Amino acid sequence: MDSHDDDPVVSSYDVFLTDSQISRYVFQYLDRPQSNPYNDRAGQKPVELRMKPRTGLVEVDVPISTRANYDVSKGLRYGEAMKKSRAARDGGAYGMAGGFTSGSAASGGGRVKMEGNGDVEVLDNKKVVDPASLLRTQPLGGRIKPAEEGDPVYMLATFKEGNLHLSPVSAVVQLHPQLHHLDAVDEIPKGRTSRTKKDDDERPAESEARAIDVKIKAAEDGNAAMIGGNLDLLKKIQEEKWKTYDWVDAETEEAWYTYESYMMHHHPEELPQLESAINSEAYLDGMSAPRIDPARPELTGWAMKQNRQKQREGEDG
Repeated sequence: MDSHDDDPVVSSYDVFLTDSQISRYVFQYLDRPQSNPYNDRAGQKPVELRMKPRTGLVEVDVPISTRANYDVSKGLRYGEAMKKSRAARDGGAYGMAGGFTSGSAASGGGRVKMEGNGDVEVLDNKKVVDPASLLRTQPLGGRIKPAEEGDPVYMLATFKEGNLHLSPVSAVVQLHPQLHHLDAVDEIPKGRTSRTKKDDDERPAESEARAIDVKIKAAEDGNAAMIGGNLDLLKKIQEEKWKTYDWVDAETEEAWYTYESYMMHHHPEELPQLESAINSEAYLDGMSAPRIDPARPELTGWAMKQNRQKQREGEDG
C-alpha cells in the first residue's frame, strides 16, 4: 500500500499576487460578534470613515438604534453636549485621536439621515423629541501600527476559475468604542460658568482653547526619551487634519466593482513568473539544523557540501 494514499492531493491551484497600488485595511471589531456585522442589512451601516494617514488614527461612526434599549434622557443630554462642544463643531475628536486635549478636533455624534418621520421622532410611544438633539452615532477608533521588521504579512485570498489571487493587507486595525460624548459633557459646564463681570448677556461664554503645558520628571534617560517621543506623537496627532471617506456597503454594486478590480487579475497569463532565489538544498539548510558528514565529523554545513560536490565531480569524471 502506498503511504501517500493516506494524504491525497485534493486539488491544486496556480497562485497569483496582485499589485499594491491601493491600501487594503482589515478592521476588527473586538466587541462585535461576526453574526451581527456593521452593514446595511443589519441596519447599522457605518456613516463615515475618518483617517489621519501620517499618525495612523482611524475612526468609524456607526449608527445607534434609538428604538430599542435606548435611554432617551441620556441620549438628549449627550447629543446636546456633542452639538455644543467646541471639538464637535471643529469636526475632530477627543481622546488619543485629538491628542488628549479638548481643544482638538473630533468626531461629532452627528445627525444621521432619517427616513419617514421628518423632523420629529416618537420613541417608545411616550416622548416626542427633535432627532437632531439625540446622540445617534457611536465612534469606533483604533490606530494603524507602523510595520516593523519581522511582522507577519497578511494576505486577502480570492478564488476565480481555479486560480488563487493573493492581495497584500496594508494593516490590521482593531477598533474600540470611543466615549467622546462623555468628554463633551465634561467640557460643557466649563463654558457655561465662564462669564465676564461686565457682560450682562445671559449667553454662555465659549470655552477658550488653551495650550497644555506638560511637565514630566523621568527617573532614567531612557524613560525621558520614551515620554518625549509620546508627547511628540500626541502633538502630531493633534495637528494632523482628518481625511473623511464615505462608507460603501459590501452588498452594493460599487463594492463588487471594486472587489473585481483590485482583488484579482483578469489576465493572469500576462503576468511574469516568479523565480526562486535559492535552490531546494539551500532552502533545507536555511530551515534545518547544521548537517554533519558521518564519515568526517569535522566537515559541517558548507564544507560538507563542498566535499560532496568534489566527490560527485570525481565520479562523473
